[in-house]
Amino acid sequence: MSKNEVDLNDPLNWYIADSMDDYDIRMDPEMAKELVHRHTSYPKLVKALSEAIAALESAGCVEKADSLKRELQELSEPKES
Repeated sequence: MSKNEVDLNDPLNWYIADSMDDYDIRMDPEMAKELVHRHTSYPKLVKALSEAIAALESAGCVEKADSLKRELQELSEPKES
């Protein structure tokens, strides 16, 4: 039996196949549009925030700039589960 074949005599494979019906991963078109919009908007928001940080630094608002830098760093770090 190759790696891509499923042993239909194995009860675990039957259990997995039956439980797959419990998960509905389809999404409606409106939700898909919203996710795509968020995905394309995120880089623009990061760029705007970076420019705001630079402007705050040049204006002498170092504490606020540092605070925004930390928040931006937290956003770019992957969340651990």
